[in-house]
Amino acid sequence: MNFTSKKFAKLVYRCLFIGFALLMLPANSFAGTDILKNFSFDDCDPFEARALIMEVHSKKAQLVAAEQTIYVVDMSLGDQRLITEIADAEGNQTDFGSFMRGQWVYVKGFKHINGGVVASLIQKIDPPVSKKPVLRKINKKTRRYKSIRRRAVVIKQ
Repeated sequence: MNFTSKKFAKLVYRCLFIGFALLMLPANSFAGTDILKNFSFDDCDPFEARALIMEVHSKKAQLVAAEQTIYVVDMSLGDQRLITEIADAEGNQTDFGSFMRGQWVYVKGFKHINGGVVASLIQKIDPPVSKKPVLRKINKKTRRYKSIRRRAVVIKQ
């Protein structure tokens, strides 16, 4: 093979391009290994929220809701075991793959001081019902209506 040919040069450039592209890809690892390696309940505060799922990372077993990274865990802490319970709207167990962006969830767990939430419960919930504002009509015979009307007439002149 002639090492000075254009075909060889193209092959080398393509290999370099693919190599750099592979280096730039993010590494998929288990969720929150830094937080979970040295996890202690002393470093946590209770966390509870009803929020919209903004992102789901199924390979990392985590999701983003309420502007927090929520970690799904199955780990032992001394003689205790912490497992994230995942439930649907009726309370039946489901798998993590059923969560999608845009769904509402109830999250209960422990917020770590370094950021992120180690969840003990993630449950799908129905979206909250927004209340419409109550509009009151102003009776034309009231003093308030008459004073507003007078001010409007003065402004027009």
